[in-house]
Amino acid sequence: MSTLKKNFLYVLLQQFVLLGLPFLTIPYISRVLGPSNVGHYSYSFSYITLFINVFLLGSNLYAVRKIANDKAKPEQLSRSFSEIFLIRTGLLLLATGVYFICVPLVWENDAVFYWQSLNLFGAFFDITWLFQGLEKFKKVVTRNITLKLLGFGSVFIFVKDKNDIVLYTIIMAAAVVVGNIALFYRLNDYVHITLTNIQIKRHFHQMLILFIPSFSAMIYSVLDKTMLGIMSTTEQVGYYEQAYKIVYMISSLINISGVVMLPRTSSLIAEKKFEKLIHVLRNGVTLTIFIVLPITFGFLIISHDFVLWFLGDKFKPSVTITMVMAPIIIFKSLGVIFGSWYLVPMQKNKEYTLPIVIGAALNFALNILLIPRYGAVGAAIATTITEGLILSIQLWYLKDVLDLKARSKQDILIYLLASITMAFIAYQLSSYLRFSLFLSILVKVMTGIIVYSSLLLLLREKIAIGLMKKILYIKQRRV
Repeated sequence: MSTLKKNFLYVLLQQFVLLGLPFLTIPYISRVLGPSNVGHYSYSFSYITLFINVFLLGSNLYAVRKIANDKAKPEQLSRSFSEIFLIRTGLLLLATGVYFICVPLVWENDAVFYWQSLNLFGAFFDITWLFQGLEKFKKVVTRNITLKLLGFGSVFIFVKDKNDIVLYTIIMAAAVVVGNIALFYRLNDYVHITLTNIQIKRHFHQMLILFIPSFSAMIYSVLDKTMLGIMSTTEQVGYYEQAYKIVYMISSLINISGVVMLPRTSSLIAEKKFEKLIHVLRNGVTLTIFIVLPITFGFLIISHDFVLWFLGDKFKPSVTITMVMAPIIIFKSLGVIFGSWYLVPMQKNKEYTLPIVIGAALNFALNILLIPRYGAVGAAIATTITEGLILSIQLWYLKDVLDLKARSKQDILIYLLASITMAFIAYQLSSYLRFSLFLSILVKVMTGIIVYSSLLLLLREKIAIGLMKKILYIKQRRV
């Protein structure tokens, strides 16, 4: 099996586990802590996330790209790793000092904010960027799965009521610390930390270039919760947080390609295989649309039942939020392809940065206008519009690169019509029959899968036909 396929399987396994565990813990935490404490945790976590990402500049994206470029040269690889690690350590020391000044002055010695600082400590040991750049995804996946099992298992054992918000914060942050430290096991098999001939300055320029889109992305992925907490209530943050988790839980499963393909496309570019890169990009767009359109339309018709079943009646306001944010599944999935597969590895810094900066400015303005009047729903509207705008600008930049053939455009139209038909039939069927929440979800999902697959097979769509042939081939081999 090729390295690329293995990496896809590793990251796919990770995403299934990381989705499966929240499937157990999100309903539990929603019911035990309630909207207010869920919002309190999310509000504080948004600040610590801002601190870590702001002070680390654009080092994560840059580090993956740099390691991928240097992995064939062992001495250069070790030197680059050492230099980037030292830069990150210095920046995080500065972040820690500023954070502990802010806790008593800004957050009035709130214990939850103090314990969130464990995430800062864990960030010192985060070297996932090294293994992503080396395409050693097995180690990262093993660490992430262990980390989540440790954290979520402890939540069920120790967090029992709404007064355990501090304990919940400690558990979640401590799991990050332990997981990151574990990455250093047998690090010498890959790189050697060196302090000779260190050149720190040579990395800063590219980090700063990538910092602008990284920081801008946080405006609408983290700062929305911060602004909700300031301009509304912690309950509204709680409603938004759980709805946000559900939508991004779905899109993260689809977006595994971005994690795997950034080092691979960086290698293609280093080898000057540009035609192959464009071919991979076009196929990735078609395949992604084949997957995300039915998922998005399917999610829209199950969202009401799913939120009430998954989160409980206390989170009923989250229903509207999830429906408003559903298109983000499409926007994020395509955006990951354009960014991680092409713009970042091609060092198209302007094309990658400008859409995010424009989107961030729009999101900030929309939050100010919408949150005071509509609360969490307003933040959801702002985030969805922002993601749509960013994707539109990226498409404009890539119109000549993509240049999809007439057949591909026809296929995309087929996916759209099949998804709409699927959603209509599944919704109508369930509306005539009365089920419990869980059975209603199950009936809609199974009906949707059958209808979408049948329509594509009847229309002789190539991806559906290919998948069917593989399934039949596997069955024949087993027989």
